[in-house]
Amino acid sequence: MHVLSRLLLTALAAGAGGAPARPWQKVFDGGDARSVGLIEAIGRGDWVAGGPRGLATARGGRVSIESTHGHGILGLFSDESRGVYALGEGELIWYFDGTRWTEEHVAPLPPRGRRPFAEHMLYVAYREPSTPARSLVATGLKLVLVKRSPPEAGWAVPPPGAQDALRDTGLRGPAITMPARCDRAGWHWLGDSRGAFYCHDRRLFIWDAGTITPRGTMPAACFDTLDALIDVKGTLYASCHAATLWRVEGEAWRPIVSPEQRPKEQRPPEISSLSYADGCLFAAGGGAVWRACGE
Repeated sequence: MHVLSRLLLTALAAGAGGAPARPWQKVFDGGDARSVGLIEAIGRGDWVAGGPRGLATARGGRVSIESTHGHGILGLFSDESRGVYALGEGELIWYFDGTRWTEEHVAPLPPRGRRPFAEHMLYVAYREPSTPARSLVATGLKLVLVKRSPPEAGWAVPPPGAQDALRDTGLRGPAITMPARCDRAGWHWLGDSRGAFYCHDRRLFIWDAGTITPRGTMPAACFDTLDALIDVKGTLYASCHAATLWRVEGEAWRPIVSPEQRPKEQRPPEISSLSYADGCLFAAGGGAVWRACGE
């Protein structure tokens, strides 16, 4: 298994795509008691983070903690209205409108002896790209829910004939005519009607409403584990196995500095989620949230 030495990591440098130029700053540390694995940035000082114990929400420099009552947070989705959906265990769907959280859907958690419980998990949300209505879909390994119209009507399980297609689109991406010699190995949503897929030979491509653009060959560490991938004005940022962060301009993959490890740790923390807002790159992993902003 390939592990890139920390000595090879280059400093973050400002450039095209709004790359951060300043060092990483820890903006939240929940410690071991409050794990944080997901981040969705709303602004330079405003963000939402989620983990097994609930949600942390930063507004105007102040962080508030929301308990989700045992329903671990498994996914965050920023809708085009700039609201944020939190998805989780026990069919949990919460919505943040920029001011407060509202519970839109939830079901009782099954007994602990039945966990893991894939049929009760939600962790991916997307706008269905092939229909004019572009329905908002939330899915997990088994469960699929679609937001009704009008939105006040809540969430519903789609007809049996549609469930498999909606789930496959959410987890594997839309039907795509693959480039030559590409056996698709993975998919990451990057926005409405936009995402990235990669092949077993480690080539990565952007899919943008039917247009496919090559974005180079991933390092072996990223093919082993591609935890997060975001697009910042055409520049990609990736978080991969062994705590490595990468910046992708064109088809060139270059390592960048990861947030510093805690005292007594032998390597930087695993970064499981990335986000970007107002010139700042955000990273989350373990119990903390970091931010690196451009000049």
